[in-house]
Amino acid sequence: MIKAVFFDIDGTLLDHSAHAVPESTIRAVEALREKGILTFTATGRHVTQMDTLPLGGMTFDGAVALNGQYCTNTEGVIYRCPIPRQDIAALLDYLKQDPHPCILIEEDGMFINFHNAYVERVQAAIRSPMPPLGDMERGYTEPVYQALLYISDEDKARLPPLPGIRFSSWRLGGPEVSGADLYPVSGGKAVGIEKVLAHYGIDRSETMAFGDGENDVDMFGVVGTAVCMGNGCQEAKDAADYVTDDIDNDGIWKALVHFGVI
Repeated sequence: MIKAVFFDIDGTLLDHSAHAVPESTIRAVEALREKGILTFTATGRHVTQMDTLPLGGMTFDGAVALNGQYCTNTEGVIYRCPIPRQDIAALLDYLKQDPHPCILIEEDGMFINFHNAYVERVQAAIRSPMPPLGDMERGYTEPVYQALLYISDEDKARLPPLPGIRFSSWRLGGPEVSGADLYPVSGGKAVGIEKVLAHYGIDRSETMAFGDGENDVDMFGVVGTAVCMGNGCQEAKDAADYVTDDIDNDGIWKALVHFGVI
């Protein structure tokens, strides 16, 4: 019996080609909640972004946010895990010598070192406003739960050793819209989901997860049934128990029906 379902947002719930959540997905989440099944987003986004996304009025019981580093429910924070301070310091030292746009994400918000045309393209692709400019020196003293680095694979190879940081690359429509989420090696969506399940006393066999990207692979390993969207990357498809249809062809609804959950 399924008791909790976790959903990635970008490319899983939110269709960036249509800039909306498919109607069948909205109905699927409503059906889960009517059955008393807990629903959570599992995303690289910050919880403060949820209200700005075109999610069709859907509500969830909580969020595994920032790739698992910051997990909440309707009552508050369940789990938090910042990036090791020495690794953030090494990253910031490097960016002073070889500047790239970089967002630092703290508990209450986020900020970026500078804007350029590349940042504008990425933010438009993910339907997010331009992040505010902020003082990157805060990263040396304040907890940072995730960084978002607008960088090509070629430039990423020049970064200094960052042993406490995990990189999760992403691309939206090709290399012209790409970058990486940076979060603790000890973290990830899998860790966040495990913390949520422990909080509710739910066994992993009683869970499902939907995703499409590289940062969904680890969470697929800690749930009972892992479903990759048909539009997902090959790494996610290989790690999933089941590959459903594309996001814009009722993929979530079809998978939940296939497994008899709704």
